[in-house]
Amino acid sequence: MKNERGIHPATLFFLLTICTALLSWVGSIYGWKDVHNILCAEGLRWKLHNVESIFLSVPLLSKWMVLSLGIGLFLHSGLWNQIKVVFTQRRIPSRKEKRALFLSILVAGGYCFLYLFMALGPWNVVRSIMDEFKNSPLADGTCYLLSLGIGIVAIVYAFAVDSYRTDKDIVRGMSYAFVRFPTFFVTIFFVSQFFSTLQYTRLIAFCGISPVLCEMLYQCCVIFSLLYSGFKDKKYLEQ
Repeated sequence: MKNERGIHPATLFFLLTICTALLSWVGSIYGWKDVHNILCAEGLRWKLHNVESIFLSVPLLSKWMVLSLGIGLFLHSGLWNQIKVVFTQRRIPSRKEKRALFLSILVAGGYCFLYLFMALGPWNVVRSIMDEFKNSPLADGTCYLLSLGIGIVAIVYAFAVDSYRTDKDIVRGMSYAFVRFPTFFVTIFFVSQFFSTLQYTRLIAFCGISPVLCEMLYQCCVIFSLLYSGFKDKKYLEQ
């Protein structure tokens, strides 16, 4: 296997975290305004107390993990490959595959209708107390419902083409996306530690960086980590 040049994003953010900690120590020595030293006893206690909660509160992490369940089934069941075959016209689907696609489309249409009925229908079961979609349980659970819908459609297709036979196949499919993006979780761990260290040391305020801008950069780094992991891990899994 050919060695790749460059530094991995996880290593980069780890080194940035170390540099930030050292800068906070230098700033405490020279009396930089409002800079907190994370290498003191108080800073170390804060870090140890919050390292896990910081990682679990990463933007988009919980939504991605929920979506991964449905996306994993979509990829693992063969539905995505079948859709690509149909649109690229590489080969003609078999009779069984056509029937499975028709059932999947039928189920997807029924699921979308059910969602719209819950959002706009006369029965206020999952809308807000003001009978609105905004800030309602339905809106808050959209990510879960999307993952559930994708998963149900994929399962219908998989059983129709006999690629799934037992519940074990479904569980493997639900875990498939996690296997495809293993370094994502490692990378965002170090991303979260870097930005949390920046916030604690208040170096962003010392440098004149807006908290809003810092939050935007944080979310962009999380998205970049996901895209990077998807590209690199796919190459490694194919080798």
